[in-house]
Amino acid sequence: MSSALKIIVLLPVFAGSFLPLQGCKNGPPPVMLVRHILKRDKEQDLGAIAQGSLLHLEKSAEGTATVGEDFKVSLKSKSGDGHGWQCRTPNDPYLLVDAAFETEPTGVVAAGDDLQTIYHLHARAAGKTKIQFALVNSTEPNNAPSETITLEVEVKEVSSK
Repeated sequence: MSSALKIIVLLPVFAGSFLPLQGCKNGPPPVMLVRHILKRDKEQDLGAIAQGSLLHLEKSAEGTATVGEDFKVSLKSKSGDGHGWQCRTPNDPYLLVDAAFETEPTGVVAAGDDLQTIYHLHARAAGKTKIQFALVNSTEPNNAPSETITLEVEVKEVSSK
């Protein structure tokens, strides 16, 4: 393939990566293709979260819930490595995260086995919220978390039928 042909092919690819996809005067800010692609890789769309659901989160996610619904979030870690999950936003006005959490499996677990930390959540008022979970080293609590997962939830009013 000639150099000129390579440039002709690569030019639109680079232009699409760095030029805005949307945005206009008095409108939303421009979104770059690169940022759009990277965001899709990091988030998952949960859609409507049903009453009593158990969400296994491995990356940041977003979804919708209805006022009054309860659901659970399960986060995976390895036992015996000194890391554990913490909720960084437990008392949110729209989505309450119980201070108590449970782990599975219960009892003595061999080092290196998968461990699930399960948080109970309750949608209590209509609005949008972000709940952040952080995987922190329990022996050195002042260090930055090794991983964070954000759950974005839009809590909606109960629809009348």
